[in-house]
Parts: sequence; structure tokens; C-alpha cells
Amino acid sequence: MSEREDAREVIVLMDPEGGRPQSLNPVTFSELGVNERRDLEKWVMENTHILGEDLLIITSEYDKFDKSDKRLDVLALDRDGKVVVIELKRDASKSLADLQAIRYAAFCSTIVLADVVKLRAEYASIGPDRAMQEVREFVEDPEFSSIGNKPRIILAAGSFDDQELTSCVLWLNSFGLDITCVEITPYKVPHEKRIILVPRVIIPLPETKKYTVGIQIKEAKQEGLSALGKVYRERNEQILRHFREFMPMRAPKQAWAERIMQIPTKHSKVHYEWWQRRDRVLHVAIHFETGNGEWNRRVCNFLREQDQLIKEALGEPPTYEPNWSRVWSAVYLRKPCEEWSDDIARWAAQTMYKLIPVVDPLVDKYYEMHEGAQ
Repeated sequence: MSEREDAREVIVLMDPEGGRPQSLNPVTFSELGVNERRDLEKWVMENTHILGEDLLIITSEYDKFDKSDKRLDVLALDRDGKVVVIELKRDASKSLADLQAIRYAAFCSTIVLADVVKLRAEYASIGPDRAMQEVREFVEDPEFSSIGNKPRIILAAGSFDDQELTSCVLWLNSFGLDITCVEITPYKVPHEKRIILVPRVIIPLPETKKYTVGIQIKEAKQEGLSALGKVYRERNEQILRHFREFMPMRAPKQAWAERIMQIPTKHSKVHYEWWQRRDRVLHVAIHFETGNGEWNRRVCNFLREQDQLIKEALGEPPTYEPNWSRVWSAVYLRKPCEEWSDDIARWAAQTMYKLIPVVDPLVDKYYEMHEGAQ
């Protein structure tokens, strides 16, 4: 037995009625007679959380590549609107799964949004309009309009006891490729037909991912900002100069070279945000971006119930979007910024200064009232 298998957790089934606890040890897909296409692929398409995240299945067993008869297992879309190539193996050892997936990702690099919609419509047996609606509702960016040319890769297998493969993946990730390895450990429940699947992302580990992202950001800064990035940074610097006059302790340390600039709260995945939309409208907002869509909606609706208090503090009515971007929720004020000026930057700073003191205690109150409910 390998070191990886030795390190796998033992699952203990507890009987709430006082029966004897039952320990489950890991087995292999081969021992269970699990088939890659008939079983593993079917399970993933029925519940993509087996891969550790929420994905929209676009197609499976796709073999319509130009000048190639290769067949990829599953093609999906993630919440950021990126195409995801999924390669499934019972055991990744000596399978060359990494090379296969890279080849498929190269083939898929030319896919455009129209292709995604067409494949989704065929897979789900729905019309193209409905498929487009599903795609737009699934992707969390409300301005999503195109597919990038760098697909992600997810390699999923019952075992990754192959140092050559994992070393290759780590090396490729260092060059900016987005490859995730998910080890799916099966457990057989004695005297039952049920199988318990325990997915575990082994590459990249959370701390490794954070480090890699940090390196990539550093390299991007060294290479210099794009012209648009410089525009956003200059505008955000203007906003910050004014905001530091009002709330220096809450101001970001430096201006972001992006369309957004955030101020965290003490609640995870909840933040205030300045957002320069592509339609040249500036938002001053609080966003609720936890993974629990129902929780986000309830907090937003709770703030809507305090509308009179918020409106009086702001001097104008905000917009409440409990279903913003399908899962997230938002409360915001907006101002056209087609012609950017210092007056717009000051409005952004002053509005945030008004928004934080009235909303902060209301959000805290809601979390206290529903502690543990999330």
C-alpha cells in the first residue's frame, strides 16, 4: 500500500440510536468494478460537487474536434465563465491523463460562446434560447459575454499515486495553466450497495494556490499594466484620496488596477465595493457573495425591510438585488460615469462613507439573529 493510501482518512459511521460505530476503510474503483464511462462519468454529470465545485455540464464524450478523433470525457463551464475540460480515470497512474487533457484543452481553446450554447442545447435537449439563458444565469459575472482561450483542466481519479504526473501538473501550473487534480476516494458500506465518495483536491492545495496566485500577480505587475488597467487604477486612486478624508481606517491600502475595488467586512464573503461597469455606470455597493444563495437573498431582503432608514442616511433610494448574478446578492447606488471627473470620484467616496455606517450594524444584527443558520 502506498504512502498516499496510508494517509487516507477512515470514515466512521455513527448510529444515533446507540449502535456500535462502524469504521469504513478506503477501497479502489477497480475493486468495486466501477467503470469510467458507465459509472464515474455518470456520477460527475449528475453532481459536479464530486469535483469540489459547482459546474454546468456542456457536453460529454465529445469527439467532433477538427482533424482529430479523440474523445474528451466531460466539458463544462465554471462560475467565472471559463470552459473546463474534465478527464476521468479510475486510477491516474501511468495513464498519461495530463497529456490527454492538455491536448483536449488545446482543441477547446478556440471554442466561442455560440459553440457552448449549441453544445449545451444538444446535451440538455433544449432550445438555444433556453441554453443561453441557463449559461447566463449560471455564470456569476453579469457582464459575461465571451469565452476565453485558456480552458481550465480538472483531472479526477480514484488515485494519483503517480509522481511523474503530479510533478508535471505542478510544473505546468507554475506557467499559468489552471490544472486541478481531484482524488476521489470510494468507501464501500458493508452489507449495502451504497458507495461513499470522498473528493479531495490534492493540486493545488489551498496554501499552494494562494502562493501561486501571488506570484502571478507579482509577475503581472512587473510586466506592466495594460492601458485599461492604468485607467482603472488612476480612477480608484482619485476615489481613495477622497475616501481617506472620511474613513481612513477603512480605506484600502492602495488603489486597485481593476474595474472593482473592495472594502472587507468582518463577515466572510461580504464586502463593500466600487464597481466601474463596462456600460460606464459606477456602482457603490455591498455584495453578499457567500456560497449559500438563499442566505445571501435573506440578508439582502432584511436590508430592504430597513429601506427607510438606509434611504434617509444615503439621501437617495438604493437598489436591492437579492438575485443578483443568480447566487449573489447586492445593495447598491449607481451613477453614470461616461465622462469621468473628480466630482464622480468624490461622489463615490462620499456615498460609501454614508453607506458603511448605516449598513454595517444592520448586517451585524442579522448575523447575530441568525447565528449558526448559515
